[in-house]
Amino acid sequence: MDLGLNERVAIVCGAGGDVGRSVALSLAAEGVKLAVCDYHEDELRGAEMDFARVATQRNILALPADLSENRSIRRVVRDTFNRFGQVDILALQPHCIPPGQPRDDSEDERGDELERSFRSALRLSREVIPYMKQEHWGRIINLMPVHAPQTDANPPLSLAQQQYLIGYFKTLADELGPFNITVNTLLAGPLDTKELRRQLQEQAAAANTDPAALVKQTHRSVPMSRLGKPEEVGDLAAFLASERAAYLTGGVISLDGGLLQKLRP
Repeated sequence: MDLGLNERVAIVCGAGGDVGRSVALSLAAEGVKLAVCDYHEDELRGAEMDFARVATQRNILALPADLSENRSIRRVVRDTFNRFGQVDILALQPHCIPPGQPRDDSEDERGDELERSFRSALRLSREVIPYMKQEHWGRIINLMPVHAPQTDANPPLSLAQQQYLIGYFKTLADELGPFNITVNTLLAGPLDTKELRRQLQEQAAAANTDPAALVKQTHRSVPMSRLGKPEEVGDLAAFLASERAAYLTGGVISLDGGLLQKLRP
């Protein structure tokens, strides 16, 4: 299936991690030119080699950046436009408040973290909108993990962050629809990533239990009895960016093996 993305230009945030890397690879396979950014330069440089094998080096722009800073956001978008002459797709991953009960940190610290995450997502999306309006075409994809409100394992601020950002991007979808710019949120369930494996190792150490038991427990929590693959997120993100999804906006799509559906009453 031709997704109609050849020669489009995408900014992919968090491209050094497993999810961002998979999104970038799926877009590159469709002929998209990539500006990839990540806070961790060593991880970004390692991922850059993978991107160059799918695309060509001249179609890859790697930009180490701290996207909590306004000047870094402006630099990423400006450098992307200067290199490729347009900005068509933004795949962003807001920093998510890590698991833990509210008592783990002070209310002020968690509140500040929530505010920084929201401001970063808002400013990054707002920075690319003028370029998308200029082309009368654009795709903004908000990538977030699933937080199940029916469980006690998720802190209130994590859930608040998710709902806050989903609400913002729904409002943005309404605003940008007349300009042929779609805005969607993609919620991913438990994924087989380095980050999840690290989290499970830390939880096992804190509980003095076997990490393998936690992995099995995670599998059992998902109706499909397995972890998702980062590549599955990448392929769905590429579809959301495509001409085939031109009438889909304001959506919240769950790629979670049925996890949220299982937890709904």
